[in-house]
Amino acid sequence: MADAADDAQLLLEAHLARSIAAARAPIPAGVAGECGECGEDMPRLVHGRCGFCRDGRKRRALT
Repeated sequence: MADAADDAQLLLEAHLARSIAAARAPIPAGVAGECGECGEDMPRLVHGRCGFCRDGRKRRALT
């Protein structure tokens, strides 16, 4: 019968396997151009969107 330590080990192994699989996912190539969502000219667009729009991050103001 499995105890809490066995369950924790199985959870850890599953998490590690998912993390390794995610790290091995190919990174799509980007192209320079104007973002289709925010309209900013960016050095790397993936599927027509900049990193800020793809990730939902807010852009920092340049000073």
